[in-house]
Amino acid sequence: MRAAFAAAERFAPGPAAKVLSKLWFKVPGGPEKRLRGKAPAGAEVFTLDCLGSEVWGYDWGEGPLVYLVHGWGGCTGDLDFIGASLVANGMRVVAFDAPSHGNSGPGPWGPDYSNGPHLVGAMSAALDKFGAPHAVVAHSMGCLTSVLAMREAGFDPVGTRLAMIAPFIGGTSGFNDTLGAIVPVGPRIIGRLIPMAEQRADVELSKITLLDPPVEAPALIVHDKGDRPNPFRHAEELAAAWPNAELVGTSGLGHRKVLVSPEVNRRVTAFITGR
Repeated sequence: MRAAFAAAERFAPGPAAKVLSKLWFKVPGGPEKRLRGKAPAGAEVFTLDCLGSEVWGYDWGEGPLVYLVHGWGGCTGDLDFIGASLVANGMRVVAFDAPSHGNSGPGPWGPDYSNGPHLVGAMSAALDKFGAPHAVVAHSMGCLTSVLAMREAGFDPVGTRLAMIAPFIGGTSGFNDTLGAIVPVGPRIIGRLIPMAEQRADVELSKITLLDPPVEAPALIVHDKGDRPNPFRHAEELAAAWPNAELVGTSGLGHRKVLVSPEVNRRVTAFITGR
């Protein structure tokens, strides 16, 4: 792959960028193999209309409201471990699958493709139904999309406790670094890819970032130092930009095992509940 993209960087950056502009929006796995979670015992299943798609989710427990927001290619099941701990400690959790993810129906681009604005739309639909949260626990791209949705809905995140796990910080640098961790591309390909991706998703990458404007809400940022898709330095940048953020670095958990770590679960639960 490195040899192929090295050659494309020199001889065919345009066609390579065109291929990547499509692959970037492809949801990992096919619909028949996609990650899916189950509603926990005692939870109430709901569906929401989102961008013409049926979004699946569950409402579980009683107490202050906490949204659980999965990342790209994820599902509600990613956060079940943390959700169970929160419910056991007197919280109410609402979790949902974004369009073309998990148990939800296909989004505007069909069952195989999605984008960040579609994930924002799912969070916006949940906010419309359930209202402002006490807290949000989000993973990877869900960190970015949940904050963007709260801003668009007019909810001031200052009063919301935010647990950001392996955050994708967005912006051009976040896009470049995450893509570069998966596919080795050079500046000629990247220079053509970014405008293509922006045009297809109808967004300007530089304007969808967690860094600006900074969020003043109490925040816990948990990030593994060996995270490959989202480098640890992004968490350091985020912690430096947000005035009330605490950064917890882990080792050996990578991008996904961090979600099922007992120690991470304990820290997140203590932060959300204030205990």
